[in-house]
Amino acid sequence: RTARAAAALATNELRVAYALHPVRLLVELRAPEAVPALITTLQRRLRPHDPHRRVALACVEGLGALGDDRAGPVLNDALAHPALAQAAVRALARIPGQR
Repeated sequence: RTARAAAALATNELRVAYALHPVRLLVELRAPEAVPALITTLQRRLRPHDPHRRVALACVEGLGALGDDRAGPVLNDALAHPALAQAAVRALARIPGQR
């Protein structure tokens, strides 16, 4: 399994129900594709009434684990979502220069 394949699976809107494992794999691989793919996936999951909160939560936690400052804006957006707010606070705390 390559990072590129995992990124493609994580961001595929037609297969979002199956995105949880690819999201976690991207974090584990720490590949260059990981952060952009997780940001894209999380942005899509922040829509009102999105049913895939587990995928969104995995993205938030993964972005925190990766500690890349590009994740700051989308993690700040996640603060507005009650199911994600606590995880977003923890993730932002792991990124240098974020609050």
